[in-house]
Amino acid sequence: NIPFNGIVNDSAQSVISEISERTGGALLEGNSVVYSYSDDNNTNNNNNMPRPTETTSDHPFYDVDATSSPWRIALDIGREPLARMPFEWARTGCRMPLVIPTDFAINDEKASNKNNVLAPHSDTVSFTGPNGAVVRPIIGEGWELSKDERTLSFSYTVPEELKRRDVYIEAGSTLVMTGRVYTKKELDRLNANYYQAREELWEAGGELGDIYDRASASKKWDEASGSWVKRYDNENPFKVAQKKLSYWGAKAKQGRKMAERPDLNELSDRGNLPGVEGGVYIAKEGVVRVGKDGPVCGKWSARPITGAPASYRS
Repeated sequence: NIPFNGIVNDSAQSVISEISERTGGALLEGNSVVYSYSDDNNTNNNNNMPRPTETTSDHPFYDVDATSSPWRIALDIGREPLARMPFEWARTGCRMPLVIPTDFAINDEKASNKNNVLAPHSDTVSFTGPNGAVVRPIIGEGWELSKDERTLSFSYTVPEELKRRDVYIEAGSTLVMTGRVYTKKELDRLNANYYQAREELWEAGGELGDIYDRASASKKWDEASGSWVKRYDNENPFKVAQKKLSYWGAKAKQGRKMAERPDLNELSDRGNLPGVEGGVYIAKEGVVRVGKDGPVCGKWSARPITGAPASYRS
């Protein structure tokens, strides 16, 4: 048994139960987490973690249903630049952080409702207010990925008012999140285009550098004339001009390809999303609105829930 000190809330219990079902036996008993697996050689070896199955993620994690993918959704509610919220709303600069572990799922083909399902791991969300913990109900509505697989949108309904100082979300409001996503296929293509442009720049720069090296090379002694002469003949000026144009063209191309490629520090780890081969990366600082076309009230980010070890400093 691996000692487990602390309270297991509904979200943690849900994750533990899900891991137990998918790995064949990660169970919570009392204050201990018991790991077991089918390999007879490891049945009583409590120092080994369950073996992660092979998935499309960059990190090993337990096999996730093709119709359901767990993500940790973090909302940062507060005033954003040029937002159309009321003047007094979040005027002090206060923020309201909300973390909602959620499954992105799709209904069975036989189900009457074919919409994508957004299923929070708990029916409540909590945050710390001036007077302590605040717990309010939360309802997942649904999610949608654009046809070009670049924009993810999903929503939650807040049955009761959420309030932290002068930041508040009225009862019955719907929080709609939209954000940029990159499929593995798209990101691989953008990376390949950038690497190719970089190679072209290096090649053009090398050729131009060779011309400058020959022009500045040390002189050599010519026995016939009895004097020091240039080691290499003068370059054709048209050839030099052509090489310079090639270099600046390659440099401009590399800049364009770099701009098309997202900063990896601004992306989540790769996680599963139903219906998307190879998984997706979700860009940080997506937009949170009150209602579908309502005013912006914050930003959000996401991180896939996996079986990979996590650092407390991350």
